[in-house]
Amino acid sequence: MPPVLDAGNLYSGTAPDRLSPAAGGALSRVYVPNRRGNSVSVIDPATLTVVGRFPVGPSPQHVVPSWDLNTLWVANNGARRSSGSLTPIDPKTGTPGNAISVDDPYNLYFTPDGKSAIVVAERHKRLDFRDPHTMALQQSIEAPSCSGINHADFSIDGRYAIFTCEFRGGGLVKIDLVNRKVLGYLRFPRRGMPQDIRISPDGARFYVADMHADGVYVVDGDSFTET
Repeated sequence: MPPVLDAGNLYSGTAPDRLSPAAGGALSRVYVPNRRGNSVSVIDPATLTVVGRFPVGPSPQHVVPSWDLNTLWVANNGARRSSGSLTPIDPKTGTPGNAISVDDPYNLYFTPDGKSAIVVAERHKRLDFRDPHTMALQQSIEAPSCSGINHADFSIDGRYAIFTCEFRGGGLVKIDLVNRKVLGYLRFPRRGMPQDIRISPDGARFYVADMHADGVYVVDGDSFTET
């Protein structure tokens, strides 16, 4: 993976003066997936007006930039059918390309080294590692005890990721990205519904937002324990 710019602040690379040259020619647009309308709305943030809309596959959930920042991917999870797909958008023109059929892409991430896309197949409790450009399947990791596998963040060294398990009491699953296997599960003291997760600036802990607990759990990523 690329070196961390500042080990004390993982987010230092998101400063206004740190924009990647790869994103330099991108249009200033906000892309909003419309799950019920099977479309994406395009908003000009300068005027706060909708300047376009285009159809995508059934039940679009997220719009995710590729690792190389050359493509935006719309994750259309198919509304619990076998019609899931990923729709590419050219960020320089704002136009969509041809959708690629993919099973149940509720969410989408990329490994820190950029070698794989990770399709979060929520309905199947599975992570599908795919070619980051063609989306051809490379490998799958089953996470049978993670109902509603959902959002994720990565360790500071890129060796593991932690995904939230939203349903059936909620919890987390830790994934070894080197050997590509499940390292373990973490359940919280009471029934919850964890959704998003973010690593701390120094990489020492993960913050897990739980909508049922009305709060945030703090987890040590290396020991995989609640602090």
